[in-house]
Amino acid sequence: MNIHPPEEQEFTNRIKRHLDHGADHLGNPILDRLMTARQLALAHQQTQVAGLGLAGLASVFNEILSPRARMLSALAALVIGMAGVHYWSGHPQADEGEDIDAALLSDDLPIHAYLDHGFQAWLEQP
Repeated sequence: MNIHPPEEQEFTNRIKRHLDHGADHLGNPILDRLMTARQLALAHQQTQVAGLGLAGLASVFNEILSPRARMLSALAALVIGMAGVHYWSGHPQADEGEDIDAALLSDDLPIHAYLDHGFQAWLEQP
């Protein structure tokens, strides 16, 4: 129930009377064109409404399911990322690289190891 101020209601009534007066003085060709346009618009509206039969479900998905789905997908990505980091940190190849890096940084390797072309072979020796 809309409650309008009296001035707004009076203005609305004057516009309505003016439009009714103008519509009463239109010629038949114009009235026929307006009727055809109205029927075409109604037919178009009915096809649009038929195509939007599931639009209500989309709004339910966007308002209710979508925020939960976004939260769950973010949580799943976080868990997968943490599992990947845990796996990679426990991977044996990472431990081997860590030992080599520590040896290189602490200068425990002899100088000829840096100059030798068979450096990889030397690293693989026990």
